[in-house]
Amino acid sequence: MILKFAFRNVLRSRKRSFLTVITIFFAATLVGVAQSWVNGIMNLYIENFARYQTGHIRITTEEFKKREKFMPVDEIVPDVRKLIHAIKKINGVKTVEEKIRFGILLGNDGTTVQATGAGIDLENNSLDLRHKLVQGKIQKSGIYIGHELAEKLGVVQGGKLLLAAKTSEGGLNGIKLRVEGIYRFNMFYDKKYFFIGLDDAKKLLKIHGGATELFIYTDDISDSDAIKQKIVSILPAGLKAETWKEQLGDFYSVLESSRTFYAFIEIIILFLASFVIINTMMMAIFERLREIGTMKAMGMTDRELFLNFTCEGAILGITGGVAGAVTGFILITIVSAYGVDLSSQVSGIEMPFEYIVRPIITIRELFIALIISITVPTVAAMIPARYVRKLMPAEALRK
Repeated sequence: MILKFAFRNVLRSRKRSFLTVITIFFAATLVGVAQSWVNGIMNLYIENFARYQTGHIRITTEEFKKREKFMPVDEIVPDVRKLIHAIKKINGVKTVEEKIRFGILLGNDGTTVQATGAGIDLENNSLDLRHKLVQGKIQKSGIYIGHELAEKLGVVQGGKLLLAAKTSEGGLNGIKLRVEGIYRFNMFYDKKYFFIGLDDAKKLLKIHGGATELFIYTDDISDSDAIKQKIVSILPAGLKAETWKEQLGDFYSVLESSRTFYAFIEIIILFLASFVIINTMMMAIFERLREIGTMKAMGMTDRELFLNFTCEGAILGITGGVAGAVTGFILITIVSAYGVDLSSQVSGIEMPFEYIVRPIITIRELFIALIISITVPTVAAMIPARYVRKLMPAEALRK
């Protein structure tokens, strides 16, 4: 009965109700879009950082960690085959990959540039190198280079590059490799990174067995901490295992704090938009004072009147909020399918961050957005509704 009465009253001033609904609608849409955008950027960064820089868990020597920025090739994880075999037996481990990173000089026809190389298993790797190639195909040997670095060197597929690097023994060594492929990662890798096979990397750097890093990828990234503890129990002395969170360090705390901060800001936005409900309901109350006095005189209780006006405001807020949340979900689904190219804004940042950002919103987040869109306007509607409870019938009739 009260709900039916509230619906009738909402329709009494259709223009005002429409404007109220539209305001909440745009606020809810903005909140949904903003939240999905933040999620997209945060998740993309974490996913890319783990894939390209750290793995879900990384194993190095303790000394390598201290000198990591110099990419030391003399700090080797020994007996990698045996260690990989033992780690793969741990429940929840998806794959283990060897990696050798090194600084190098690349030369082609008198042009020499500094670059960063990585020795990896070219055929099986988490980088999905095979599908990043714009020219060539995966071979057992050869060099795979970013398209921007290739342009800088003036090299094309099929050409040869001279690689000169400091070896694990402290001397210098050089080899020539054929450019078997040119890739596009849509990140800074395209400008200064290249990949070669593990055998070629060990030959160039004179590494006899082992690798500088082992990357462990788990079935679920959230299980990294638990799996790390199992790995630590089988690690030989002198080796160090760290999860992606530990390698991010304080920056991970910043990311999590940012999520909380943005969520708080979005609730504030919706709450501020809900003030239009307060204004609308106060206007409705003052316009209907005589009606309120009459209903009280006829026996309608304060509680029933409070519920009536709360329902009126809630109907306006929920209509706009639900429609806005659903519209935001649809918009984000469309935008996510195509992605947003931020190359002009972030191309100069040397971080493992792809230029194509895809906003993320899940059914769970849509449900949360719906709850917030329903709760905040309803709470806002209670503020003017409380005023009705204080009115005496005679006072309302006089006003």
